[in-house]
Formats: sequence, structure tokens, C-alpha cells
Amino acid sequence: MTEKTLTMLNRHRKMKEKIEENPFITDEELASFFEVSIHTIRADRKKIGIPEVRKRTKDVAVTLFGQAKTLNAAEQIGELLEVDLDREGLSLLDTTEEMGIGQTKIVRGHVLFAQANSLANTIVDADVALTGAAQIRFTAPVRVGERVLAKARVVKSKGRKKEVEIIMKTKRGLVFQGMFEVYCLDFNMAGKLQILKSTELQGGEE
Repeated sequence: MTEKTLTMLNRHRKMKEKIEENPFITDEELASFFEVSIHTIRADRKKIGIPEVRKRTKDVAVTLFGQAKTLNAAEQIGELLEVDLDREGLSLLDTTEEMGIGQTKIVRGHVLFAQANSLANTIVDADVALTGAAQIRFTAPVRVGERVLAKARVVKSKGRKKEVEIIMKTKRGLVFQGMFEVYCLDFNMAGKLQILKSTELQGGEE
């Protein structure tokens, strides 16, 4: 067995260990750690049967939150991974230095609230969704660099109002719990309440 082969096998072993330790680690981070190209990392993953980070994240989400639904995308705080309208959804937020507080490197609360609130509004089936009230609790700090998975579930629906439960976790555990009251309006109602700009209303009616 050549030295090159031994080096590759050793890298494969260590790569498995790194991903088991942190399933959220990216190919770029692995390439930097092993001081090889991203192409080499991708080739290594395929050889040893390790999926890309998006697939690993979905697997972790199933472990943390249970059954996953259909992959979808929408504009919001954090990347929307899955949505089942009027039922549940899942989003992922990669926290950055800009989101942290000074030297503590703790992610600011309004960033996590924004992820939760936008997900609550995204999963309801409405032309316009507005948060009317929210009861939230931060259960643990989130450090800059951690990935936050948010799970939303519609727990109650009455008329135009829906109650959406949000649970957020990092790999270390629960960090946020919240209950959001979301009002669901069609374009006609939103227009009567003068919520939308005229151009938005026209776009919704087309």
C-alpha cells in the first residue's frame, strides 16, 4: 500500500470522526482543516458514502424534530429547508460574527426572534401574514458560528388567526421556545386594511 493511499485512508477516518462530532461542518471547513481542495473533500465523501451538508442537516432535523416533509424555499431569516403549508416547517440559520454581542460572541436575541417570526409567517397559507402577538422564551445562549434549526408547527386555527409553535435547537440542545399568533389575510382584506402598497396589491390581484 502506497504512502498516498495510507494518507487518503487516514483522512477518510478522521473525516468520519469530524462529521460525527459536527454534522453541520461544511466541505469548505473540512478542506481547510485537512489542507486539501474542496474537490478532494467532495471526492472523499463520495468514496466513503457521506452525504453533503444539506442532506446531513435534514437527517439531524429528523433526529431533533421527527418526520420531515417536502423541501421548499422562501425568503426569510434563515434558509427555509422544508414547508408543509398550515402544518409545519423547518429553517436553518448559520450565525455570523455580525449577529454576536461584543466579546461574549453570544448571538443577539432579536436575530433568533426574527428567524422564529419569519418561519411562523412563512408556513401559513395566506397572501399576507401578520404576527399579532408572541410569547417567547430563550432557554440557552447561542454562540456565534453555531447553526440553529427552527421547527414550526401550527397548533391551532380559528378563522383568520393561527397559533404557531416554534422550537429552536442547536447541536447542544434547546435554545428557544415560542408561540406566535399569526393573522392570515388575502389580498382583498389586506387592501381594505391599507396594509399593502398599491403596487403590491395590483401584483396580488393579477
